[in-house]
Amino acid sequence: MPIMQERTTMPLPITLAAASLLGLVHLFLVVRNALARPSKIENGTYVEQSPEKAAILEHRMRVVANFTEYAPLGLILLGLLESSQAPHLLVLGLAIILVLGRILHAWGFSHTPGYSFGRLWGTLLTWFSITGLSLSGLYVTLIMG
Repeated sequence: MPIMQERTTMPLPITLAAASLLGLVHLFLVVRNALARPSKIENGTYVEQSPEKAAILEHRMRVVANFTEYAPLGLILLGLLESSQAPHLLVLGLAIILVLGRILHAWGFSHTPGYSFGRLWGTLLTWFSITGLSLSGLYVTLIMG
């Protein structure tokens, strides 16, 4: 049995590309958190950290938490829609909107805890993509299936 077998088709290439991009964004956000953490922890609490640094770390942790609240659901819906043989352009368009929304939100939220262009449009694009993926999934399942 050969170690490398020739592959004729790649399953779920759009989902793989979207997940790869979102994985890199997630890694970037997590590394930013790690760099903001103090080196000394006692009893599960950071010591020798000013209130300003603690607030920065808490905000960065919230950026990662928000990212992880939406990205997995979007990727699950994307993969299921792509595997259901939905139209390629629909899946590709919704994947682009999902990735762009998560990047914009992370960028905007990273710069300010309040209103920002990135945070607003990132949220709207993410919600639009999840709505589109969900409705498309229901259509494929209930109408076409």
